[in-house]
This record gives sequence, C-alpha cells and structure tokens, in this order.
Amino acid sequence: MDFSQLAATAVANNNKASSGATPSYLLPLDEARQAVKIKDGNKVANEDGSQALTLTIGRITIALDVIASGATRVNATADQVEAFTAQLQEGIESGAFDDAIVAAQAKANPANKVKEAKAALDDSLPEGAPDGVDLEELDSE
Repeated sequence: MDFSQLAATAVANNNKASSGATPSYLLPLDEARQAVKIKDGNKVANEDGSQALTLTIGRITIALDVIASGATRVNATADQVEAFTAQLQEGIESGAFDDAIVAAQAKANPANKVKEAKAALDDSLPEGAPDGVDLEELDSE
C-alpha cells in the first residue's frame, strides 16, 4: 500500500504531550493569571448571544466565590458580555481570583489526584482482617 500522498499532509497532533508547554499547575501565579481564559460555558452558543462566562485554566474551571459563594459562571445577556468580560479580566489582573487560581492549579496537579485516590482507597478498606477460614479445621476433615 502506498501512503505517499498522505505523507505530504500528515502532521503530529498539537497536544500537551508533544507541545513542550509548561502544565498550568506548574506555572507561577503571575504566569497562571495570564493563562486564565474567559470562556462561554455553554456547550452550544445561545441564539440570543447570551453567554455563561467562566474562568478556566487548562481544563479546570475556576471558582467564582469572590463574586458569589459556590458560583462557577456569570450569566450575561448579549448586551452585558463585553462589560462583564472586561470586569472579569480586570479581576484576574488585579489578583482578586488568586486564591481560586491556586486552588484550580492544585486540582489540576496529577500528584494530588494520586494522593486523593490513595486516601479514598485507605478510607474504604476495613480496619482489620475479616474472619477467615480456619485452616486447621479444614485439615481435620
């Protein structure tokens, strides 16, 4: 089979593993602020132009507790999107979201995921060994 035509247009994936970019959880805070993106959190764009503005770093959504406890997005009408985006950007640059950015970086760190998994596993294991079969009793039968 001849792949010569395909070879001329073949490219490597543009993914993190091959990009050489620093993972978001390793960035110092000033660089992490620059890495934060303001996105429309809606999976499909609304026809009326409204957006659910979210802050993300990498694939992690940044908590907006500074704005309202437990919030992860700001619903903006089409007329509000530009002003709300500017206000969120100003908050990022001023450091208002620094604690949330650091928390998101910790959440993204694979080492923390391993620790959490081990802790969950340790919590689910019984304290002592379960009652087993008495091997001497089996021999006597």
